[in-house]
Amino acid sequence: MKHYIESLLHSDDHQFLGVFVSDDLEKEGVFKIRYLFCDIKSKKLNTVELNVKDTFPHIDIPVLDWYEREIYDMFGLIPEGHPNLRPLMLFPENYPKDFHPLRKDANMNIKYEGYKTYPYEDFDPEGSFKILVGPIHAGIIEPGHFRFTLIGEPILKLEIRHFYKHKGIEKLSEGKTPEESLKLSERISGDHSVAHSLAFVKAVEKIYDIDIPPKARYIRAILLELERLMCNLNDFAFIFQDVGYSFGAQKVFALKEMLMRLNETLTGNRFNRNIIKIGGVSKELDTKAIKEVLGLLEKEYLKYKKLFLNSSTVLERTDTTGRIFYKTAKKHAALGYVAKASNIFFDTRAILEKDLYGSLVKAFKLEKGDVSARVKVRFNDIEESFNIIKTFIENMPLGDIAKNIEPKDGEAFGYEEGQRGNITHFLRIEHGLISRWKIRDPSFHNWPIIQKAVLGDIIADFPLINKSLNLSYAGNDL
Repeated sequence: MKHYIESLLHSDDHQFLGVFVSDDLEKEGVFKIRYLFCDIKSKKLNTVELNVKDTFPHIDIPVLDWYEREIYDMFGLIPEGHPNLRPLMLFPENYPKDFHPLRKDANMNIKYEGYKTYPYEDFDPEGSFKILVGPIHAGIIEPGHFRFTLIGEPILKLEIRHFYKHKGIEKLSEGKTPEESLKLSERISGDHSVAHSLAFVKAVEKIYDIDIPPKARYIRAILLELERLMCNLNDFAFIFQDVGYSFGAQKVFALKEMLMRLNETLTGNRFNRNIIKIGGVSKELDTKAIKEVLGLLEKEYLKYKKLFLNSSTVLERTDTTGRIFYKTAKKHAALGYVAKASNIFFDTRAILEKDLYGSLVKAFKLEKGDVSARVKVRFNDIEESFNIIKTFIENMPLGDIAKNIEPKDGEAFGYEEGQRGNITHFLRIEHGLISRWKIRDPSFHNWPIIQKAVLGDIIADFPLINKSLNLSYAGNDL
């Protein structure tokens, strides 16, 4: 089975989507480990399942490093042969060694007493020095530690350490109804409230065996594209800012603000919360207001896109900076714009939801893998979002916007293509209550890649490279 999983991980016909574990000791005497892939040719999800008791096979590929360490932290299962099984999420400075909170028999009344310090990697070439950044930063950003080794200005090595704000969302959901947990899903990663809540409700709707009304699918897709637009404009503005072009940054930030005010008009919330519900959506959209704002916004966006692409001072900073080569992206199962900029196209809207999107999502990808390529992928995504929203408004079906639900037990995967890439949730419902919820944000795959993207670049370019990846701390720290 190990060799079969390895073959799928290296296959160009499969996209790896994550590892999802559940504690089934009481019912079946085992833990179930599910490796989830998307078979791109057949356009179907493919799960490889292992039943294990105390150990499971280590597979030597970078994308599984964090998964295997997470499984050890959360369930106490040991990946046999893992060369560097350091704690990932449960800091040894705080937690007892034998505490594994996602086991059903975990004692949650623990004393927060550490057992040792965290061992960073040993890397000190002659003449090198270190710069330590974070976990507390000067700006209003989330906590993360970045440990640079340099000789002069070029970066020889970067080691990151995250998970300072682990929220316990997956554990917190156990024993709650899906309706109660819907609000949690909107708050997994604040700027992706729509995408995460859609992945969650899609899993619930599969278990409940609900086909939502066609009009509700269109409304959900419009909300998703509004969120994608907002996030891509935000990233565009920050990249302008990090190359020192404040004028462009402030102009694009103003476009993002236009969108957030539109969101508030549509749903009463600047992040479009409280409209996605199990079985559909809770209200109609004011499509006239959307068309008016998007008409103004599109014209302005095209001006600043032209400004970016015609500025030699901007392109000198972004071309060849922060390169992620195809092989690196493949070994880390990169997702979203990070993958598309490194010659890997994977977009669940084009592959798994072609019945809804048709040919609206193009197989767009670039080869250079640098900051410029990641910006250009965002330009493509922005223009695609404009087109999708206009098309869906023009072709909006008539009819209901929600169906009545009939709760059932079962388990299922739900997914959505967020702005950062594919989001996947695994959900199990027993006796009407959630017994297991595993969330995988695209940043869980893409964060480790930043350690490769900066190599050989100068330390002053790190903020620019970091912003071009724009990874989520909150979506990672569940």
